[in-house]
Amino acid sequence: MIRISEYYRKIIRKIFRGIGVSVVSLVIQACYGIIPPDEPYAEYGMPCPPDYVQETSIYGKVRVKGTGEPIFGIKVSIEETEYSKRTDENGDFYIYGLPAQEKYKLKFEDVDGTYNGGLFKKETLTLKQSDTYNTLLISMDLDTETNAE
Repeated sequence: MIRISEYYRKIIRKIFRGIGVSVVSLVIQACYGIIPPDEPYAEYGMPCPPDYVQETSIYGKVRVKGTGEPIFGIKVSIEETEYSKRTDENGDFYIYGLPAQEKYKLKFEDVDGTYNGGLFKKETLTLKQSDTYNTLLISMDLDTETNAE
């Protein structure tokens, strides 16, 4: 008789365990709901807010054409926006927080004159949005050589 009651106890435990799993899965489904597949997602499957703008970044290095030395102080700007940076002592620049666009037109200009080793020619580069995550390597020609005396 004791064995029969243990047998029924095990069956009842399994039934309650199955009911518990079902209830938990229904509660999770009720909290998250079904999101249509064509709706854009933010983190963790949440729909994006209406004013959300996808952002991207551009990273690159500016070097002297021929020697490969880094160029300090080159102004890197994106046409038709207020985004601009200057290269650091290693010739690197990093522009982040850009609204995602189809194309970006980058301008490279020497704004400090001969202070960084020469007067460099202006360069323009057009990027597709898929290229912005890669590291760019830009080589600039000297416009006029400086005489280091």
